[in-house]
Amino acid sequence: MVLLVCAMGIIWVFSFLNSQYIVSDLAGQLENEISDRIVQHLDVYLETPQLVNKLCLDSIKFGGVDIHDNSALEKYFRALSYRFPTVESICYANEEDGNYTIISTIGSEGITNGTDRYLGFSRASTNYSFEEYLTDNEGRIIRQTVKPLPYDPRTRPWYKTAITSDKPSWTPIYMWVEGVVSQDAVIPVHSIDNRIIGVLDTSLTLIGISDFLQNLEISQNGEAFILEKSGLLIASSESNNTYSNENGTLIRLSALNSSDLIIQATTRYLINQAHLNGNITVQEQFKLDINNTREWIQVTPYQDQYGLDWLIVVAIPESDIMGKINHNNNLTFLLIVTVVICIIFLCIGLARWITRPILSLNRSARSLSRGNWTDWTDLDRHDEIGELSQSFKQMANQLRTTFVSLKSSEERYIRLFQSSADAILLFDNFTLVQMNKAGEEMFNIASKDAIGLDIRNLFADIGLGIGDMIRQGSESGKSYLDRTISRTNNSEEQYMNIRLTHIPDENRNLSLVHIRDISDQRKAIIAFAEQDALKESYNQINTILQLLPDPTFVINAEGQIIIWNRAIEKLTGKNWDEMIGKKNYAYSKALHNTEKPILIDIALSPKRYGLDLYPDIEQSGDLLKTSFDIDVSGERKFFSCLAGPLYNKVGEIIGAIESIRDITSHKLNEEALLIANKKLNLLSSITRHDILNKIMITKAHLFLLDDTNLTSEQIESTSAIKRSMIEIEHFVSFTKTYQELGLHVPIWQDVGETCNRVIKDINVGSIIILNNVFGISILADPLFEKVCYNIIENAIRHGENLSEISISGVEQNGKLTLIFEDNGIGISTENKEIIFERGFGKNTGYGLFLTREILSISDISIIESGQPGFGCRFEILVPKGKFRFNNK
Repeated sequence: MVLLVCAMGIIWVFSFLNSQYIVSDLAGQLENEISDRIVQHLDVYLETPQLVNKLCLDSIKFGGVDIHDNSALEKYFRALSYRFPTVESICYANEEDGNYTIISTIGSEGITNGTDRYLGFSRASTNYSFEEYLTDNEGRIIRQTVKPLPYDPRTRPWYKTAITSDKPSWTPIYMWVEGVVSQDAVIPVHSIDNRIIGVLDTSLTLIGISDFLQNLEISQNGEAFILEKSGLLIASSESNNTYSNENGTLIRLSALNSSDLIIQATTRYLINQAHLNGNITVQEQFKLDINNTREWIQVTPYQDQYGLDWLIVVAIPESDIMGKINHNNNLTFLLIVTVVICIIFLCIGLARWITRPILSLNRSARSLSRGNWTDWTDLDRHDEIGELSQSFKQMANQLRTTFVSLKSSEERYIRLFQSSADAILLFDNFTLVQMNKAGEEMFNIASKDAIGLDIRNLFADIGLGIGDMIRQGSESGKSYLDRTISRTNNSEEQYMNIRLTHIPDENRNLSLVHIRDISDQRKAIIAFAEQDALKESYNQINTILQLLPDPTFVINAEGQIIIWNRAIEKLTGKNWDEMIGKKNYAYSKALHNTEKPILIDIALSPKRYGLDLYPDIEQSGDLLKTSFDIDVSGERKFFSCLAGPLYNKVGEIIGAIESIRDITSHKLNEEALLIANKKLNLLSSITRHDILNKIMITKAHLFLLDDTNLTSEQIESTSAIKRSMIEIEHFVSFTKTYQELGLHVPIWQDVGETCNRVIKDINVGSIIILNNVFGISILADPLFEKVCYNIIENAIRHGENLSEISISGVEQNGKLTLIFEDNGIGISTENKEIIFERGFGKNTGYGLFLTREILSISDISIIESGQPGFGCRFEILVPKGKFRFNNK
């Protein structure tokens, strides 16, 4: 017995020692695996922003993106943001003026939905105030999310870090203006002469590291955390609260102050061993007794080439591993019980597996019965239950489609009901059930005050008449009745045409009533009768107009057609007898297949409609001219029309006349010429694109030569080649703009609004620009905006002591003069004419030449009339018919 007890004791001792060895080995392997996974994640997560910065710097260096082109920066940063979704923001700040552009997935409203991005910027156009906008995945602005606030990126921690280090590096952990805590990869941007001209920044928020640690499977009670060697926490698998925001100030949490006992004890041990002072350079493992629990601790230093120096700590309780071993020691005694329990649970699970699809189908059916068409769970089965599920789903889809269609029909009916020009009333017997807006306006009463009342007590004689029609329809069984009733409204006789339609219904006697005011039609008939005395004169004029080869028609002051000649009969297919006397834009219906005001209406009532009813109306005195196209017997025809008012002896407008001429052949020739121009322009564009590609390759090779040791003669030669390349680029840019001259027809453009857009795009600095042009439009080439840009930019570039530019307009002798005047040094007398010649000037020599060419397309001229030494004065002379004043 003693020997047996000793043998059992010896076996137990060896078993215990072996279990301790197994625990130590398993803990070490698990901690190594967890540490390696954290290191791998950090390598990938932290390398991405540095890679983005390098891509941006290479694109800037080789000309792929212009850092002074805000729009190009926005597009480039947006593309990188979608390509590298783990970065939170990409931005660039300019050293000279603080110009700042950022694309971010996080804004003042929080994180976007993954496709939208926040665009922020601070530049001269915003007076260096920060503005932020939410944009969609195409870059279109959705809404402004931050009111403008002063912002200079050069004062921010990330910018100062890049300037101080003058190399790719990491910023200290800091807090954004929006409250987001971040650590950024920054890199300075140098000019050719190695001068810092700006800083690129790519941000990562700390929450990305914490989320990874919290989702990392360690052990049942294991945890991991990362801290700086200063003792400040960076991330933890147990909590995101590693910092706090107190009144806009970032407060970092020290590991010694953490509420987590493991983090406190481990940090205190590292301090006592002087590991936080940099003594630890390799991975180290040790054990700590914390709160009566033995913890296996592994500390792994993490460093990178950009200055990061962190410690990764993984802690696993010994009980997480020993618990399994103790469980195995008792497994033999509990095996039978465990097998029985497992069989019981297996049966329960099998039963649930069998009934689960039926229960799911039952839940979906209950949702369907409650009217929830979308809460349906698909069963991926091919048996009878799966087929039943698919049948129910198809039924739900059909019901949803039916209900959506019914709702759409109801909404369409309500829109038609409310938008009808006729008063529409619905009755149940004599009780008013519904009335549209036209009925409210006709009888000057709100629907809520009239609904539910007896029609015989409403609207005086009109109500009594409607009640009599309802009674008559009920007694006679007629489904349709029509009657005209008169009433006195504001001392005027008013005639109402009332149409009643009986609506079949099993339980109610419904009647739908349409009421139309026909007073104007009766007046037109009376007025037409009164014109019999002028019939002979009318016949003579009509005979003349009937013989005109151009389609012509005449309307009176009320808009009724009084003459419709044979040519317009042929054009529209509408005979004289069916058009004479019609109004309400019946002539527009015949010409354009829609009832709307046309040129003759503007000639009849210019104050009512205004010249801006159509964008291409030309005016010469009382005569108006425009053009349009219509479909004639399946063929597209182009017409030019001329309209003017008709006066009586005392100068009152009594009507208007419009004449139409077929210009189809002229228009087709014009379109053919335009197509030919487009083909030539396409060829020029392709050639220009190829030239620019070759220039880009040449410049790239020249930039590569800058990194080699060249002699002074070679440096001078490469510099000359670079200057030549730049001049070639300017010339190609000029050919592109010159190619677009006359490509499009002249359009009406608001001068004031055009100048405002130009002023917004130009960096004017402290120069004051006074735009005094309001409500004036000119008919000019679409490149007119380039004219305004060239004049203002030329003044800013060459004005030297320039402080003010004014823009004004003067109308005199039927002509318009637009004046651009500044208080710079002016232009000498001998240069006043040659400044408009190609190649003249200190820059490209094409600005003012293009200005004159663009204006000449529309017969507009330009001169310089300023006094040398007192500033420039450019006068743009717009001829009669090429300008107009807007109603606004």
